[in-house]
Amino acid sequence: MRYRALSFMTAMLFALSAPAPTPALAGQVLDRVLTRGKVVCGVDQTPGFGGFDDRGVPVGLEVDLCRAIAAAILKNPQAIQVQRVTTKYKFHALAEGELDVAFGMTTWTFDRDTTMMASFPAIAFYDGQGFMKWADIADPWAATSTICVQSGTTSANNLAEYLSRRKSAAKVLALSSSEEKFSAFAERRCTAVTGDSTELAVQKNRRSATQPSWVLLDTIISREPLGPAIFNNDPEWFSIVRWSMLIPIIAEARGLGRYNLESVPAADAELRRLLGEEPGFGANLRLDQAWARRIIASVGNYGEIFARNLAPLGIVRGQNALWSEGGLLYAPPLR
Repeated sequence: MRYRALSFMTAMLFALSAPAPTPALAGQVLDRVLTRGKVVCGVDQTPGFGGFDDRGVPVGLEVDLCRAIAAAILKNPQAIQVQRVTTKYKFHALAEGELDVAFGMTTWTFDRDTTMMASFPAIAFYDGQGFMKWADIADPWAATSTICVQSGTTSANNLAEYLSRRKSAAKVLALSSSEEKFSAFAERRCTAVTGDSTELAVQKNRRSATQPSWVLLDTIISREPLGPAIFNNDPEWFSIVRWSMLIPIIAEARGLGRYNLESVPAADAELRRLLGEEPGFGANLRLDQAWARRIIASVGNYGEIFARNLAPLGIVRGQNALWSEGGLLYAPPLR
């Protein structure tokens, strides 16, 4: 009885001395973004995902997700600064505070998650590593073949392991950027090229003059969950980026988008939060209650983002459809 009494008293003292619930641990990244007035995102110039149009305006699925973060925090989806960054440098740029978020078709892996001071708040796109060859090449794995790959990437490691498993004597030509890789392939300095399957399909679609001569192989050698990476010392920023990525998925699942944002009634708690009608929602992340609504109003739901950026390039939803439609996109409840 005395033990129980002491346990009860200890628990009461702990409860009384514990701090009252407060906003998520205030972090330096949000303070930095608020002071700067912009969210700085890194991309790698992959068409459909991140780059610039003919007028120099940032465009792409990953750019839209960067805009979603800016809409949530700064109430302005245009308050972004998009920088090109290579895979080799992006994690250093995060650690140095040069980037707030690193996109650039970044694969979430164990080593990156545990040894590079990076965290992956959410998966923005599901992909897998594939191959594309010239149509007149019978065997891309032969000793006479050369395969182009981007150096310093998971693709380079996957390729080395795959060739070893196949006991292939094909040579490897490693280039420092995606553009160099595809330029070398177009110049026939290599007989095949490897990378994320979507990246290969986009390049084939864009280069219409050579499209009939480029053949996508059915071979997929990896899982590539692609998403934004952040520096891993800021739980507040982690939560802001995570939920900014998830809001478009939840909105699509609830049938909410830019097209009907003004007409859908707030019929339940989740819709009230999506529509910005619940007082105090987001306060624990130092956001106002309309942050989720601004994301949807600015960039739309995930389906709208996909249709705007990837569908014109011939990319189909596939794994990136909602779970209810046979895909892998699934989000926790907004409750």
